[in-house]
Amino acid sequence: MLAPDSITLGYAVMDRDHADSLALWEAASAAPAGALQAAFAAFAAHLREHFARENALMTEHGFFALHCHMEEHARVLAVIAVIEAELGEGKEERARKYLRFHFPDWFHTHLATMDRVTADFLARAEG
Repeated sequence: MLAPDSITLGYAVMDRDHADSLALWEAASAAPAGALQAAFAAFAAHLREHFARENALMTEHGFFALHCHMEEHARVLAVIAVIEAELGEGKEERARKYLRFHFPDWFHTHLATMDRVTADFLARAEG
């Protein structure tokens, strides 16, 4: 699973967003049946804000892999939107699977690859 020490990249804005992502993911994952919609909505809202902040930083500093990284964010947000719509209809199954399997795997890989490179680039650009 996801551990707080495994999400630290050494770039404060991203580290704070990742810690918040983890906390909201945990809250959504622990939501009882019938109560997932609100917890998932908080998680989704945070992801939209988190990705927007990261996209703005990458744009501001001319990150070399900007479009690839932004497209990955957009892809995840598209999945999140589908899940939110299903939750609005009372369907929790896909959301539960996403929270249990897909998001942790994606988040871990994204942090270790795209976000690691981005954090290093931003730290150098601002240093």
